[in-house]
Amino acid sequence: MKHFFIISVLFLVCACKQETRIPVDYSSLPKNELQQVVLDLSNVFNMNQIDTLSQMIIDFEKRTSNEIAILTVDSIAPYEDLHVYSSAIGNYWGVGKANKDNGLVIVLLKNQRQIWLSTGNGTTNVLTDSVCQKIIDSVMIPNFKEGQYYLGMKKGLVAIMEQWH
Repeated sequence: MKHFFIISVLFLVCACKQETRIPVDYSSLPKNELQQVVLDLSNVFNMNQIDTLSQMIIDFEKRTSNEIAILTVDSIAPYEDLHVYSSAIGNYWGVGKANKDNGLVIVLLKNQRQIWLSTGNGTTNVLTDSVCQKIIDSVMIPNFKEGQYYLGMKKGLVAIMEQWH
């Protein structure tokens, strides 16, 4: 009986540790055929701001090989979860080197007042969920609340790059 109990507990632990895969519908995701590092579909930024953010990201990639993409959208439908959507964007666009999985996707839904930082598996050891949340809460959101989306995004990028060099 004791062995049965131990085996049952081990089975439950193993079953709980299995990764749950959520089916991803790539057909509903925005295409990024020009491979832009900033795709502003919600028109949050002006062209000069897009150029500055893009150059920051490109320079950072040259120094570190780490890849960042920023996407602004009005809706994530048919997705319901911004985390799943952001991760799907990273996979669909191929953000991060395949052998390093060192990508980061920032998705901003301005009208829904939501932002998410989705990290690749090779990124999470430095940019943990708590580090990302701290950057969102203490750097980005205070600027967003003042209507300063560009400043919040730029300062957020600087904070990310300082952590992840």
